[in-house]
Amino acid sequence: MVKNNFERNKKKPEDFFNYLKNKSSKRSIDYILLGFCLKYGIRTIPNPTKSFLAFQKAANAKDSFGQFFLEHCYYNSISTSQDQKKAFELFSKAAEAGNTNTQYNLALSFEFYSKAAEAGHLSAQYKLGLCYAKRLGTTKKLRKAFELYLKAAEAGYTNAQYNLIICYRFGLGTPKNLEKVFKLYLKAAEAGDMRAQLDLGLCYANGWGTTKNVAKALKLYSKPAKAGNTIAQYNLRLCFHSESG
Repeated sequence: MVKNNFERNKKKPEDFFNYLKNKSSKRSIDYILLGFCLKYGIRTIPNPTKSFLAFQKAANAKDSFGQFFLEHCYYNSISTSQDQKKAFELFSKAAEAGNTNTQYNLALSFEFYSKAAEAGHLSAQYKLGLCYAKRLGTTKKLRKAFELYLKAAEAGYTNAQYNLIICYRFGLGTPKNLEKVFKLYLKAAEAGDMRAQLDLGLCYANGWGTTKNVAKALKLYSKPAKAGNTIAQYNLRLCFHSESG
């Protein structure tokens, strides 16, 4: 990365650090390169504290590489106190943004999520479940994925609740159970989740895990349909057609 930028900016290595340091308007990549120079002592005296601050500025600008290197600082106590929760948050943001370093190192991702999950981090439990479900850095274990979704869902983590529903609906890692699918949709719908209300309507319309009740399905579809939700409008038409047929 540093070498490529030497060549791109036509700067000699001995001039590059001062060029970065003195730029009046710095971009995220400038802060990352500056952080590298300060971290490894490239044409300057190594300064971990200033390196940390440079990576922090790039991370604050939502740069995935900046987030990745700042995560490394927090995780390994480099110029800052160790903060595994902060490190996990930055690691996740970098991975979700498509940072090649984190995606390439899937085994590290799996290990990181495992440690955070053991510490009780709900998002880590959910993402560790995804690792097992999608074979990311580990062997595919649908039962393990289900157990992690269940743990996070019972603690109120919404994304895990939806993945848990998928497991029960299609029998992934657990026996198929439409009654539990219905109960989970009902719980989420009563909490005001519009997506769950639509899915609950499907349960009533098709008799999934409950007695078929088209009237209740129509009621659930009506409000979002009036608000312009195209899925609700489509489902509403299907209900009317089935009733008239």
